[in-house]
Amino acid sequence: MTIEVAQRLPRVADLDRTRGPFARARTLPGEVYGSGEILRLEQRGIFSREWLCVGREADIPAAGDWFAKEIAGDSIIVMRGADRTVRAFYNVCRHRGSKLLEDTHGHGLARVLCPYHAWSYNLDGSLQNAPRMGADFCKGDFPLLAVRIGVLEGFIFLNLDEGATPLESHFADLPDFKRFRMPELARGQRIEYEVRANWKLICENYSECYHCAGAHPQLARISEQISRDERGQEIGRSFNGGPMRLREGIETMSMSGRSTLPTIPGLSHEDCRYVHYYVIYPNMLLSPHPDYVLVHTAWPLAPDRTRVVCEWLFTAEAVDAKDFDPSDVVQFWDVTNRQDWALCERAQAGVSSRGYRPGPYQSSEDCVHIFDRWYADRLAGLL
Repeated sequence: MTIEVAQRLPRVADLDRTRGPFARARTLPGEVYGSGEILRLEQRGIFSREWLCVGREADIPAAGDWFAKEIAGDSIIVMRGADRTVRAFYNVCRHRGSKLLEDTHGHGLARVLCPYHAWSYNLDGSLQNAPRMGADFCKGDFPLLAVRIGVLEGFIFLNLDEGATPLESHFADLPDFKRFRMPELARGQRIEYEVRANWKLICENYSECYHCAGAHPQLARISEQISRDERGQEIGRSFNGGPMRLREGIETMSMSGRSTLPTIPGLSHEDCRYVHYYVIYPNMLLSPHPDYVLVHTAWPLAPDRTRVVCEWLFTAEAVDAKDFDPSDVVQFWDVTNRQDWALCERAQAGVSSRGYRPGPYQSSEDCVHIFDRWYADRLAGLL
């Protein structure tokens, strides 16, 4: 390792200050937010080894439907086969490595055809045809290289690590989300943002509402923080989070505070008084509401640049209605998101300064500390 690279990496001792007890802990060192070398370590040691949410089963409902996702520099095809099974493969021909599919998604695919030498693959990844390869060539030896895949609550997760813990075991301690019926929900809106900030700043910002009163007047008007003693700590190996309470007379998180959309069937009166916020490591932000579910995923593009995909999921009844209009909800979160992105960009400018020094956590920032501690543990193992 060169001196130049070493100077861009934090010391494990600096990470230990984050990994310490909450009352004495300090925020992450500035290097983790701006170093290209750190991002390379993250891509190799986090994004290539963790279960990542890349979409929903509902995105590819029919045989031949597919989408592509880039993870840690690799293009992955996720597609539904003729047998209705959802599979994932590296987007790489087994002949000489040509990229197979160039678009981001598609429908009705009958086979995957390499545009270079016309090798073709069935939807289960098996090699269908390899022109003029000779009598001794065995097609069974050259299927598409599979990627580990799993489905949880209708969400598709991928893991590039062939030795990773199975999805069900990895997420065994997640909260019980079944009452929100997420596999049955339909997407009503999707917005992609490009934020000039590190992906971890997005996750940290999502994990606290210390900033809400000053930065989000529309949010502070309709929901309130509750004490850790009241909400308890929701912490697991793969997540942390908790609820906020809707204020009296408020029905949902929207510009009006009213809901014109059907509540998710089966929710209790108690469920309808709270909104939940969970960071599912490393980069999924899941927020069940009484009448919809909000999902963000944060994908690093550069040390100081992140693509955030935001989706609003409603009941199929709501989305199928002729007068479906989610604008009250979408506008609320689009305004809130843009306020947050501006704050994250200011934070990026600050943590990149020579004048930045790790500071203490405020008492309501326990979820930020839990995320930072999870990250510091992972990074320390890579240094």
